[in-house]
Amino acid sequence: EGDRDQCKFVSLKEQNGVPAFLLSHVEGNQADSVIRDNPLLATAVMRGIGGGLGRMHAASAGIGKTEALRLGLRWYEKDGGCCDVEDQFLGKISTKIMQSSARRHDFVPFYVKELKALRTEMQLVKDGTLAVGITHGDPFADNVLVNPDTGELSSFIDIEDICCGPLLFDLACCAIGCCFKVSSTGDEDEKDSRYPQVLDMSLLAALIDGYWADRKLSEVEKQHFVAFMRLTLLCNCCWRFVKFNVDSAIDNVPEEAKNSYLELKRRIDYLHDVDAVAQIERLLEEKS
Repeated sequence: EGDRDQCKFVSLKEQNGVPAFLLSHVEGNQADSVIRDNPLLATAVMRGIGGGLGRMHAASAGIGKTEALRLGLRWYEKDGGCCDVEDQFLGKISTKIMQSSARRHDFVPFYVKELKALRTEMQLVKDGTLAVGITHGDPFADNVLVNPDTGELSSFIDIEDICCGPLLFDLACCAIGCCFKVSSTGDEDEKDSRYPQVLDMSLLAALIDGYWADRKLSEVEKQHFVAFMRLTLLCNCCWRFVKFNVDSAIDNVPEEAKNSYLELKRRIDYLHDVDAVAQIERLLEEKS
């Protein structure tokens, strides 16, 4: 509320529960373009994004299903950016794949193994081990506005996926979407060498530093952070696989689109590497 001359905005709730928030003006450039145009600002950008997520999560941690529904907020099991992981948990996506001609695809054994891990991790959300609260649902750099001169956070945008869900999902989703870079040691002749598969540890450290300043991860969240990175990657990887290998008329889909899931599969493979996991765990332990 407050002085309407000083606070000009319109806020309304649509019938499906999607929030709409219209400010008179929000300054900033998309974070991905700022990082691309000025790499020296990359750590500042990621620190700001981490802080923004941390403040949102700290303010909303502990909102359960009953409270969320009472407040008119979407719950991840039904809607929002985290609902895809629930469809994975319930087997809706795996059933769709197994009932299609793609059921014998090379991706399927990998997917079945990772899906088992996803279900194990999500059970920790359902039994209350991992915290829930308001999540952005799609906190990639192109959904964030920052000051192009300083990298300071201006605003999160594209909030159509916002819902109440596992807070660790949101942070992990940001990490896997913003902190990978192209490997400098890949085989240039390998057809998939163009796919990013290595974490930029300086960007991940900046993201965690920013987040930690406003919300400290619990010990159990730290222990399951890497697993949730793989979990969020699997959701996105599987979406690409289904989109271009199950839902589409295969004969009309370009090979590049069919194989687009490989980019994210390779990131999952990377996050099973012992050395990579150890580096991430060291970053988290330094925050203890």
